[in-house]
Amino acid sequence: MNQSTMSIVLIVGLIVIFYFMLIRPQQKRMRQQMELMNNLRAGDEVLTSAGIYGTITEIEEDTVLLEVSEDVEIRVAKSAIARTFTVREEPEEEPAEEEEGEEPAEEAGEEEKAEAAEEAGEEEEAEAEEEPKASGNTSKGKK
Repeated sequence: MNQSTMSIVLIVGLIVIFYFMLIRPQQKRMRQQMELMNNLRAGDEVLTSAGIYGTITEIEEDTVLLEVSEDVEIRVAKSAIARTFTVREEPEEEPAEEEEGEEPAEEAGEEEKAEAAEEAGEEEEAEAEEEPKASGNTSKGKK
């Protein structure tokens, strides 16, 4: 290849590297922050970017009221909420065919595999212990 083609390939390569190393992760962080702001609810325990812990008492369009102590509320921008501590349990959809005592097929398969691997390990250990006895060689007799 000539030098001008190599220069173009190098520039395109650098652009691709910048995209995957800088632009995509930043877009992902922005999406997560927007999702966090949209999912805020009254009663959520949060941490602001300034390090203030509080409980959301009221949500407005661009701001929230945080109760930081009993009868002490502050108004904070939604975008200043860095993290939530409240864990919401989302209802899981369970297939109607399964009964309470019955395990899902995937979990049962994984447990069976683990038990089989454990049994195989025990069998190998038992065989290893029997070999010296069968051959008549014992480590106690040698010094």
